Amino acid sequence: MVPLTLGQTLEVTVERLGFGGFSIAHHDGITVFVPFGAPGDRVRVEVSELQKNFVRTRLLEVLSPGPNRVAPRCQHFGECGGCQFQHVDYATQVAAKGDFVRDALTRTGGFEWPQPVVVHQADPWGYRVRTQLKLHSTSGERADGSHGRLRKPERRELVRNENAAADAAVAAGGKAPALVLGFHRAFTHQTLDIHQCPVLAPELEQGLPGVRAAVAQLPRKEWPYQIDGACGTAGASWAPDLPGMRKDLVEHQVSGFRYLIEPESFFQGNRHLVGELVAGAIGDERGELAFDLYAGVGLFSLPLSRRFSRVVAVEDERRACTLGRVAVKTNGCDNVTYLRATTEAFLRDNKERPDLVLMDPPRLGAKPAIPLLLQLRAKRMVYVSCDPQTLARDLRQLVDGGYELEHVEAYDMFPQTYHVEAVARLRLAKP
Repeated sequence: MVPLTLGQTLEVTVERLGFGGFSIAHHDGITVFVPFGAPGDRVRVEVSELQKNFVRTRLLEVLSPGPNRVAPRCQHFGECGGCQFQHVDYATQVAAKGDFVRDALTRTGGFEWPQPVVVHQADPWGYRVRTQLKLHSTSGERADGSHGRLRKPERRELVRNENAAADAAVAAGGKAPALVLGFHRAFTHQTLDIHQCPVLAPELEQGLPGVRAAVAQLPRKEWPYQIDGACGTAGASWAPDLPGMRKDLVEHQVSGFRYLIEPESFFQGNRHLVGELVAGAIGDERGELAFDLYAGVGLFSLPLSRRFSRVVAVEDERRACTLGRVAVKTNGCDNVTYLRATTEAFLRDNKERPDLVLMDPPRLGAKPAIPLLLQLRAKRMVYVSCDPQTLARDLRQLVDGGYELEHVEAYDMFPQTYHVEAVARLRLAKP
């Protein structure tokens, strides 16, 4: 076998979509990661990165399209890093996401999982109710001379340099650099100017020109680093304050409950599927006491209050905890107690044993809390995850610690991307 070299061109056939956003092919037994490939495509690629067991490539040409390739809806697709799969028909995307979860369970978690993973789905367009628009690059030369994602002090220095360069250009009789407002470019943290985004809810997509015009009214040195947008039952809201743009709390109604959140707040982003996710996570659970860990603004806490005599919601982010308490009061859920604490600190101090633990940790998973959860020995557990790999890792620890994995289903909360949400249900083997 002749070793591959950087810059070498290959012709390969794409076999399947891969978690992480690339498609997967092979060449002489070496795995080849191909960006923007669809299953069945015959493509010509250039080797851009060499590793021991795989190579990354740059797509040069689709020689023969596969049966699952479709025309992307967005004019920015391929340049924008927000979507990876717009060029693949939706049924193929959904099937691939079931495989992503199943592969994580078997390869990372070591579970025997012969059956397919069910993937819940809804309208794959116009679903996102939250967005973060960038005005400045977030990558470049770091303080240590390396290149990569910048830390906050480094970003501030970059912004100061950009502003100084713009001022110098104007002083020299030229024009300041044009406003660039959008999302990260594919495979970088540089900003791409965006004029449409069909995965955004229409209220947000239609607000893009207004945001652009509002920022243009500000002196360059007052441009924010990032603009957060969110929409709900009463339209879109933007933060920070911008001339002529609404900045207010956004209302969501899910499972019969009313939530008020800020544009900057985390909330499940798929308006078409969030109710189904909540229903799937809670299922038929009921009892005396439930813990909702990493509770956010109470998306699961409030519906749990219908099924349990008491619910304890635990959230360490200040604003999310405040909004969760507002939701408890607004919806009259007097049996929900909201605590501001890390999950680990709460579990260390806790003296009660709940019937159910429901947790929705961040992408990194719940690894620091697993030993404490095993000591807690809750009768049942529901794990909501946005990353199949960390989910499978944590499930393995829980099962090795005495739990049985009963059920796993997936929810396509992020169509046109490789991301997938999963819900796992466990029970204590020997209560």
